[in-house]
Amino acid sequence: MYIGYMTSQTLKPKAFLYVRVSTSRQVSEGVSLEAQEAFLIAEAEKRGFDYEVVREEGKSGKSISTRPELKRVLERLDKKEASFLMANRLDRISRSVADFAYLLTRAQKGKWSLVVLDVDVDTSTPSGEFLVNVMASASQFERRIIGQRTKEALAEVRKQGTILGRPPLMEKETLHLIAHLRKQGKTLQDIAQRLNEKGIKTAHKGSKWHASTIAKALQSQVLKVS
Repeated sequence: MYIGYMTSQTLKPKAFLYVRVSTSRQVSEGVSLEAQEAFLIAEAEKRGFDYEVVREEGKSGKSISTRPELKRVLERLDKKEASFLMANRLDRISRSVADFAYLLTRAQKGKWSLVVLDVDVDTSTPSGEFLVNVMASASQFERRIIGQRTKEALAEVRKQGTILGRPPLMEKETLHLIAHLRKQGKTLQDIAQRLNEKGIKTAHKGSKWHASTIAKALQSQVLKVS
């Protein structure tokens, strides 16, 4: 078992405590970050580790490549600035089996360990490494199943003729005008130009109409002109 890199000042193994939230709302509220940080600090102190908190704010866990703080931490671990990378949940570190396999390989080569608290795993032990791999595989499998079911459900809805997306917010008068101009044989571009000339706002209060906007209005089920 790898004992860990000792700091010259304290002779204690050091851990990077990695906390991450994926949305701007979570960042502004700080609740998730603070909760993760407090939990990790308590565990690090319990294990007798020196520690440094690393915060990744507003970043998805889908890929390591999109998380600059994690990338910097990995470089520092490879330089033996610490012995452990700790997170309170597996999905804070990785949501991809491929990424996680990469992390395990990198940890083995760099002689540092990954600690994930929610599954009580420490990859400095063979059983811990095995369990985390199983957990990561199961997590990815579940996401792919959910994605496939969602895709099939949407396909069935479209097959039944249901229009997906946000409902049109156009005024009825505008919708009637669009339909009337179209019945007169006007092109989509002609209709867009006419609405722009009249200064009519779009559904989302924009000032510029386009042919594509007119096409969507005509295709909408809400557009029913007698």
